[in-house]
Amino acid sequence: MIVYSPINGEVLTDAVKFHPRTAFIMTQLGTPLPKELTKIRKGLKKELKKFKFKQVDASSLVTGKDFLHKIWKIILGAPLGIAILTEDMPDRTIANIYYELGMMDALGKETLIIKSKDYEIPSDFKRTEYVNFNSRFISSFKKFQSNLNEREGHYWLMGELMKADPVLAIDYIKRAYLLRPLKKYLREADRIYNKNKNNIDAQSKLHIRSFLKTK
Repeated sequence: MIVYSPINGEVLTDAVKFHPRTAFIMTQLGTPLPKELTKIRKGLKKELKKFKFKQVDASSLVTGKDFLHKIWKIILGAPLGIAILTEDMPDRTIANIYYELGMMDALGKETLIIKSKDYEIPSDFKRTEYVNFNSRFISSFKKFQSNLNEREGHYWLMGELMKADPVLAIDYIKRAYLLRPLKKYLREADRIYNKNKNNIDAQSKLHIRSFLKTK
């Protein structure tokens, strides 16, 4: 898979650090934060912990380099993105969240929108299933977790079926691994890579090797 940098439009040649069972949280950062947002983040953190998922946001890492590049690398390495939206967020913050959400969708990442009761979803996202933060939030989030488990199984199956295209097969296995880091996924990806590495392009080799080093 060829990945282009959003900074200069060139092919990304940096190694990517992958973060299994990690959710990238896209929302307003800094202080002060709206009370509703603080409440949602607290509730979400509790549910992610039950699901054994870690969370990371744009303030979690300090690289000393381009901020957008940092976000891009986090998105490439995480399997899941969760956007939190409330009606009292500034428009510029909401614009950033939808941009990040679009990047995740374009890269085939799992995504979820959690919104406050009074936040209105824009027309382009009317067809996107979202979760309201209300009395049914825990029940709805558990259903989403079940769906993620099903997606993991689907990606593993697709990886097994796509062995004629080793890069695609490994990419599917990587997606399964990031949702549940089973050693058999890494072993299978490593086997496919070693069997076909002479026919794999240089950029794909870089990303595959980065993935195979994931612990």
